Amino acid sequence: MTTATSTKTAPVDVNETINDLVSRAVAAFKQYQHFSQEQVDEICEAVVHTATSHAKELAILAHKETGRGNSEDKAIKNIYASQYIWNEIKDHKTVGVIERDRMNRLEKIAEPLGVIAGVTPVTNPTSTVIFKILLALKTRNAIIFGLHPQAQECGSATCRLLADAIEKAGAPKNLIQWIHQPSIEATSALMNHPQVNLVLATGGPGMVKAAYSTGKPAMGVGPGNAPAYIEKTANIKDAVDDIMMSKTFDNGMICASENSIVIDREIYAEVKHTFESQHAYFVKPDEVAKLSETVIDPQRHTVRGPIAGQSAEKIAEIAGIKVPAGTKLLIAGINGIGVNFPLSGEKLSPVLSMYVANDTKAAFNICLGLLNYGGLGHTAVLHTTNREIIEAFGQQMPACRILVNTPGSLGGIGGLFNKLTPSLTLGTGSYGNNSISHNLTDMDLLNIKTVAEATRRPHELINELRDIITN
Repeated sequence: MTTATSTKTAPVDVNETINDLVSRAVAAFKQYQHFSQEQVDEICEAVVHTATSHAKELAILAHKETGRGNSEDKAIKNIYASQYIWNEIKDHKTVGVIERDRMNRLEKIAEPLGVIAGVTPVTNPTSTVIFKILLALKTRNAIIFGLHPQAQECGSATCRLLADAIEKAGAPKNLIQWIHQPSIEATSALMNHPQVNLVLATGGPGMVKAAYSTGKPAMGVGPGNAPAYIEKTANIKDAVDDIMMSKTFDNGMICASENSIVIDREIYAEVKHTFESQHAYFVKPDEVAKLSETVIDPQRHTVRGPIAGQSAEKIAEIAGIKVPAGTKLLIAGINGIGVNFPLSGEKLSPVLSMYVANDTKAAFNICLGLLNYGGLGHTAVLHTTNREIIEAFGQQMPACRILVNTPGSLGGIGGLFNKLTPSLTLGTGSYGNNSISHNLTDMDLLNIKTVAEATRRPHELINELRDIITN
């Protein structure tokens, strides 16, 4: 009698798996923390060269696996996450003494944090991995990833490729690791492991909240719901060009991309005509409800998973809305904000809500309302040539990135159209319950020790104080 052999996979002991990953990372970290600045930079150069060389194939893999965005734009994000970020940080001192202030007798010394838990999203699955690896290695840290289950294959391929590259360049084995069988339980165990020193989380609100609940240092980013105000003095063609570029790039999945446009009434007709000339479709009033139901989940009040990153034509088809061939963007006019107006929230797709404002005060109030509905602290965009409007907008909007005459998505990540710090992790400050309000960079992944030498003897100060009391 023949006994059948079971093909079932043995159950995975999550705690054992995470303990093994972390112990390997700790061992690698202990070796790596003794590397010199020159050695560290050589390791990072290997990451940059490998990531840029394979940017296209990783992008194709990400698009094939996730079904979101498009491979060409994902390849651009991979190059940005490697070469552009490296151009910004390559000259940063991150090893040993990084600053000497001889006048004030202060010396700053950079030390690594240890083992970092990297949590990544489905929206930018390969570029975020590249970005976090580059920052971790520049600062002599080890990193273990909890990859999004819907992007496990492309994320793992990116990790494996870069891990092999840095080992060939002389880095210790296991500086880059990842959970091979993804689950919420496994990612939670990683984030909460006592030997993990920092959680670097990019993902949905639930995951970011979990990262901040670990009781250890965490850096995560909140959702974006960026409004874009086209003020009456704006260069309308430039404003529309910027918004079209931003909102259609990788089908709108960068969190800084515009989610609503607010237009001064007196320029509305010209703005509408300019958008239409660039293949935007203005949804008819009787089609708004169908689009809302298609795009937004009525229970969670957030974008439906299958809709994020889809093309405008595909979303219209799902919604049963007939649009001209070649339509790149769907624009829906609505007159309210909140759960009763589903399209007023973040959409992560080439869909914009639209508001027409009677004056600047009304426009500002709409922008404030949109930021308060899921976008606090993230990004607000303004198109204008009026200096006073720029000043007022910057002061009144509760957003950490105020972008002026700039595409939201590619402007928010920095370094392309402005001098913001290039980054793929955009802090939202206390507005969005984040620990940082700037674009994350390598300096955020260091412990900075300060050696402070005496600038005067203690008795001099005591004598001064006695003289004050006496007199």
